[in-house]
Amino acid sequence: MKIRMFLSIPVKDPSVLKGVLEDVGRMQNVKASPISQMHITVRFIGDIDDGKTKKVVRCIQDAVASTEPFTVTIAGAGCFPNANRPSVIWIGAKPEDGLKGIADRISVNLKAANIQFDEKPFKSHITVGRCKGPSDVSGFLEKYSASEFQSLLCDEILVMKSELGPKGAKHTVLERVPIGKSA
Repeated sequence: MKIRMFLSIPVKDPSVLKGVLEDVGRMQNVKASPISQMHITVRFIGDIDDGKTKKVVRCIQDAVASTEPFTVTIAGAGCFPNANRPSVIWIGAKPEDGLKGIADRISVNLKAANIQFDEKPFKSHITVGRCKGPSDVSGFLEKYSASEFQSLLCDEILVMKSELGPKGAKHTVLERVPIGKSA
């Protein structure tokens, strides 16, 4: 059976983004993400046969086995593809190099395992809203681009299933892969 899959690092205390989500929810043509779904996207895989989940887990384990858990700061803001035509509104995480290193190693392993995935360049982000039409994000960017929220310990990667429905996406944890020697 095909499932929609992505890899993420959970935001363990998403309450720090409550004000951000409230601001996003007040924006015209924008739907705020549920607070329960706050995560840093590591890689979006897309539609994949659920029988390949263990193969994906091995790719992650091999990528993070020699990495120690690390800390990032949830900070900054932006949108994809750009502020003039936003479709996704996000809060960032810095420094990005540890996250990017993991994402890049996972990508190499997924390619070697012949698992297709979205190969867009990595940008550490937490999706806080999706635009449903033309949206003015200038006030949001002005308010949050220089903001810092909290430190986040990155100690595991989640293999997530995403089911799209009329009320939005429902996310389910399929596997937890610890970062570090215990992986």
